[in-house]
Amino acid sequence: MDVDIRWVGATLSKNGIIEESGVSAAIMGHPAAGIAWLVNKLHVVGAGLKKGQIVLAGSFTRPVDIAAGDVIQVDYGPLGAIGVSFT
Repeated sequence: MDVDIRWVGATLSKNGIIEESGVSAAIMGHPAAGIAWLVNKLHVVGAGLKKGQIVLAGSFTRPVDIAAGDVIQVDYGPLGAIGVSFT
C-alpha cells in the first residue's frame, strides 16, 4: 500500500538501448482493472478463475523482437529491475 501502482513506470532495454517505456496506468487505468474485467466476463458465462491458474495483468510496454544473443532489461525504478539473456 506504500506505492500507488498506477504510477509505476518502466523502461525496457534491448542490448543496452531503451526500446520502450510506459506507465502501468496505461493498462485500463490500473493493472488490476483488466483482471476485474476478466473475472466479471467469466462470471457472466458461468465460469471463473480456478486455484493455481496464472493470469497476466497486461503489459505497459509493447513487445520487442528478440533473437539469440539478445539481452533484455526492464527497469522499474525504485521497485527494481529484471533482466534476461537469450541463447
